[in-house]
Amino acid sequence: MRGFRAVSMLVLVALLCATAAHAQKLEDKVEEFELDNGMKFIVIERHDAPVVFCSVAFKVGSIYERPGITGISHLLEHMLFKGTETVGTRDYEAERAYLEREDELAEEARALMLEIEPWRLEFFDEYSTELLASLSEEDREVMGTDRALELEMLIEMLHERGPGQSMLEIASLVKHGDADYFDMYVELKGVEMELYDTMAEHRDLIVSNELWETYMNNGSRMLNAGTSNDGTFYFSYLPANRLELFMLLESDRMANPVFREYYTERDVVMEELRMSQNEPEDVLYYAFMSTAYTASMYGSPVLGYASDVSMITRNDLRQYFERHYAPNNAVGIFSGDVTVEQVRDLAEEYFGRIPRGEELPTLTTREPEQQGERRVVVRQDAKPTLMVGYHVPAAPHPDAYPLEALQSILAGGRTSRFYRSIYEEQGLTREAPSAWTGPGNRLDPLLVISADPKDPHTLEEVEAAVLAELERLKTEPVRMRELERVWNQNEAMLVRALGSNIGLAFRVGMYAALRDDWRALMEDLERLKQVTSEDIMRVADEYLTEENRTVAWLVETAGEGEEKREDIDVRALMQWAQTLPEAEQNEIMMKFQTLDEKGREAFVKELWERMQMEKGGS
Repeated sequence: MRGFRAVSMLVLVALLCATAAHAQKLEDKVEEFELDNGMKFIVIERHDAPVVFCSVAFKVGSIYERPGITGISHLLEHMLFKGTETVGTRDYEAERAYLEREDELAEEARALMLEIEPWRLEFFDEYSTELLASLSEEDREVMGTDRALELEMLIEMLHERGPGQSMLEIASLVKHGDADYFDMYVELKGVEMELYDTMAEHRDLIVSNELWETYMNNGSRMLNAGTSNDGTFYFSYLPANRLELFMLLESDRMANPVFREYYTERDVVMEELRMSQNEPEDVLYYAFMSTAYTASMYGSPVLGYASDVSMITRNDLRQYFERHYAPNNAVGIFSGDVTVEQVRDLAEEYFGRIPRGEELPTLTTREPEQQGERRVVVRQDAKPTLMVGYHVPAAPHPDAYPLEALQSILAGGRTSRFYRSIYEEQGLTREAPSAWTGPGNRLDPLLVISADPKDPHTLEEVEAAVLAELERLKTEPVRMRELERVWNQNEAMLVRALGSNIGLAFRVGMYAALRDDWRALMEDLERLKQVTSEDIMRVADEYLTEENRTVAWLVETAGEGEEKREDIDVRALMQWAQTLPEAEQNEIMMKFQTLDEKGREAFVKELWERMQMEKGGS
């Protein structure tokens, strides 16, 4: 996602000098300390304005999951906004009985689901959907959004009508031996009804969104969280005099989280997952990653698989939290109008009392060497897209740096090879092909190339053009001018990051959390500058091979004459947004957070149209 222009040698020298000065300033400004319980803190003093960017980063992402609980890290991200024993409750002691009963019912429901087996549940659920669809408008109006009442009506119909004739004709579906699976299913719906009834009563004791509103009422901006394959981050931009509030709230939800409203929120996450499965880009991405990876957890989606998420109980979540989310597996990150003494004193007071937990397990599973090209085709009502990926090593492996330079030479802005050749000269794509490394860097990632053919050009043409550019890297040494551009781009990115609290916190904090030492940021930059054209030819020849390649095609299924929806290129939109002034970027993010799903879709479309106008159309 780089979009910086190449500059003359004179400007490059000036930029390098400026960056060296910034780097020295960074060395002087970054302070770090560690509590007795193992929690690390990074503090960057910037007294330009009375604000501070605060974050707690957990070194826990989806790579620590296992089959059966995929998606649990993302689910936990949602649940840590639900409050604690003192936040989000009118009477926590009274809540305990409801929480325990909800757990009992959820475990009972899961046991019944496993006994019935997934294939039977599909038939029974489809039958239930048909029965509910037959309800009168009057019944629907009475039912409204009351899930317990809907289940009560369903149970009455299941008792009254019994299994459909077509179901009775399927061997072992309704009965097998002494087991009556249809009766078990009715029992399951009864347990679910009691669960939703209990949750409705429990709701009277809950102060929904109290943690969120406390932050917002105290001037928070950019309040959010994110889960990736590699880690989970909670952050907020606050007035500097609210530093203690952040310490209090974040230490409380690390030490005393209460996963109230769990089964309601799990339904929300399931809906998010379903929406993702209907997005062509997401469908392609998941198919691509699961094809490229056969052993590594990078092959599993961060959102998880629906069959797993639907079975995860609050007990599972609590055990996962207790095993992984300890202070010794977290980093506190602060950038802004604070002092290291302030942060240390408050960290000792609030986080220091939390006991050290288990160390994160060592990640031993590695992706085996690929033995031949893999291909996957996804058919969707969307414009065609190509993805090509190669397994590459993660930094600090010595080959990671020439591969990063190679990536930038291919797709680093308007002077890159993809932009000039495939996009401008040949006119094969709607946007210049992109190149990135992912989905993380704690395990060995993929070097991924994405491209969208421009009508009337085909996926075959674009793939051939991409592969031709990759072959050039093996036989033609890159010019010194291209290497200088790579250095310039990375230096420029760092200089820009050093200019804001957010940029500093994310750049330095990500390295502290995921590479265990923020200084690796500067080391990576220096090692990148040591890359030679010979290094690039060598890694291109070693890694960009047919045997190491995975290719995914998104093939359009819309028939001729059908109205096709306009696809929004999220990557291009993000690249454009990053060129806006920082204040405007913050304003966009804040507005996005205040909107519901429908409002967000409209806002994204509005931004897309604005981008197209500014760029003169596509």
